[in-house]
Amino acid sequence: MAVVSGRKRALLVGVSYKDDSNSKLTGSAKDVESMYNLLHDRFLFPEGSIHMLTEELGAKNPLKAPTRENILREMRWLVEGCGAGDSLVFHFSGHGRQRLDDNGDEVDGRDEELLPVDYKESGNILDDDINEAIVKPLTQGVKLHAIIDTCHSGTMLDLPYLCRFNKMGLRSRHRWVGQTRCRLSAKKEWAMVPVGGHAISISGCKDYQNSLEPDNTAGGGVMTWSFLEAVGTGTTMTYGELLGSMREKVHHRLQQSSSGKCLVTGCLGSLAAKCLPCCFLSVQEPQLCSSEEFDVYEEKFIL
Repeated sequence: MAVVSGRKRALLVGVSYKDDSNSKLTGSAKDVESMYNLLHDRFLFPEGSIHMLTEELGAKNPLKAPTRENILREMRWLVEGCGAGDSLVFHFSGHGRQRLDDNGDEVDGRDEELLPVDYKESGNILDDDINEAIVKPLTQGVKLHAIIDTCHSGTMLDLPYLCRFNKMGLRSRHRWVGQTRCRLSAKKEWAMVPVGGHAISISGCKDYQNSLEPDNTAGGGVMTWSFLEAVGTGTTMTYGELLGSMREKVHHRLQQSSSGKCLVTGCLGSLAAKCLPCCFLSVQEPQLCSSEEFDVYEEKFIL
């Protein structure tokens, strides 16, 4: 496995919404624990370079609760002083949702947002805010990976390019697609990308899909589980191979755990989910976005 030449830092956030019966999740803290183990044990992130925010940790130290203020502060810590060769990771497990876009930069007319534990009091964290906090500050030679396990997470970092695969991510069928209405405007496109670094997001589903937490995922979100299963094999793989493996695992897991709804994959599943949401459950498809185009079947996935 190739070695990262610079420093390694990670911010892992898990929100369980324990005091909100309508939003409660059971596996977010487990997702954070599992991601910590992967980063520390396999990718050799130093213990002190991994910051975690969960409600369990927040009960002992309020600065470690996944509040809006704490998350934004830790985002600033993640990119502060970053330099060439650094590897940064942002992982979020919790709820995400959409709202109407108010500045005209979204292809689908909707912004995405993360829900901190205090979202009812302090508000959500908009994709524009995430881009401003951890994407734009990246300097030359820095690589950021965001791993987002929420609903409506496809373009959560507002990165300008989305990689379109066929349903299993096969090499013969993929292309990069622009994700901003203002893509033809050089000034607007430049405003969404890092100063010189490279930002990549791996997310749980398309922007209009839900990211699920079935009971049989051993305490965690399906997306985080599929990522850990794919990466945890110890085999170095390309980004295309990683997404293909994740999608295959997600499809298999959700088909096993469906409850009375018809699970449909690929383009047919996407159409069914939009037209007949009460009857069909479109299998969530992990997504890959980037601040720049690259060959996903040549570049190796390394943290």
